[in-house]
Amino acid sequence: MAFIIIDLEFNNLEGIHKYYPNIFEDYPNLQNIDLDNEIIEIGAIKLDNYMKPLEEFKTYIKPSVIPVLNPKISEITNIKEEDLEKGVSFEVGIESLSRIIDDGDIICSWAKDDIIEIINNAVYHKYDNLDWLKNYLDLQEYSTKILGKKKSLSLKNALEELKIRIDNNKLHDALNDAIYTSLVFKRIYNSRALKSYIIKDIYNMPAVELKNLSEYKLDLNKIRYKCPKCNVDLEIEYDFIPIKWRFVSLCKCPKCNNKILNEVIVKKTFSGEEVYKEISTIVDEIEYMNYSYKIKKTR
Repeated sequence: MAFIIIDLEFNNLEGIHKYYPNIFEDYPNLQNIDLDNEIIEIGAIKLDNYMKPLEEFKTYIKPSVIPVLNPKISEITNIKEEDLEKGVSFEVGIESLSRIIDDGDIICSWAKDDIIEIINNAVYHKYDNLDWLKNYLDLQEYSTKILGKKKSLSLKNALEELKIRIDNNKLHDALNDAIYTSLVFKRIYNSRALKSYIIKDIYNMPAVELKNLSEYKLDLNKIRYKCPKCNVDLEIEYDFIPIKWRFVSLCKCPKCNNKILNEVIVKKTFSGEEVYKEISTIVDEIEYMNYSYKIKKTR
């Protein structure tokens, strides 16, 4: 068993109007493309179960979806048009990556975004040879929990937390980021703790966020409405509304009289199943007033 730490860089159209005001006139097909992020670089490092590096991988992907490299992306990643001209097709790049992965190896990335985009790009290109995408470990989730943090750590923050020296000029290069991720992993690797974080079925993990919550109708039958202290049914005072990335409601416990903030995060698996994550938190009067104001304002 080995660990394959993958990192990707993408090209997209976010903010590109600042640089190319007429881009949709010059490339009208870009208005309706079904791919938000086109992979333009793949980096990976393979570690054995003693955290010893075994192999490195890096390749540029020649764009076939978004023909213009977003200058903002180029600024962040230091990737140039000439780098991409020397790149390979998505299919060749992914095939090459898959060759360093053996049966039983665990695919790792910093957050699930890279895995999501591999699948999204594969779907767009009608590429279906992803049998190697099996066991998966989200190193951001693992690191955040192991280091006892409440909010998800960025890779840079994790490196700083562990006092790993960073060359900022090397960040946002796919291979370098994979190597930096491996250094974090090596510091906090625990074979026993790790087991509960490994996902055996990537296609059924809740990873795809809903794009437009305002148009989504919650299935209230999937929501428990239980007090986190008493485990009794809550009285709903403000029903669910979408706020940022989740749905929020305010409730009251009839037994302990606590005010409860109820949050529901909805994600989809790659197989299309919707997964609800419900978080019920006791809040004080000030927090309750703040959320009730937000709810009233949003309605």
